Amino acid sequence: MDAFLISTASIAVGELGDKTQLLSLILATRLRKPIPLIAGIFVATLLNHLGACLVGEWAGKLITPQILKWVLGISFLAVAAWALIPDKVDEE
Repeated sequence: MDAFLISTASIAVGELGDKTQLLSLILATRLRKPIPLIAGIFVATLLNHLGACLVGEWAGKLITPQILKWVLGISFLAVAAWALIPDKVDEE
């Protein structure tokens, strides 16, 4: 239970600056009915995270740790190579 609470708190803190949260706070103050709006956003967020967990668990069963290690290593090298390519400025 401790791991669940720590991870939930970490995600909540990480999502504080999210644009969706700022938009929901603005809508809640303008529409004068904040409870239905906040409840809807809460339910949508829970369903979104539940879907991500289910897909992650399903993918975790398909991919072995050895394959995952190679895929992650290659993806990190690809991102590093992409970061070395300079941006091109359009002449227009």
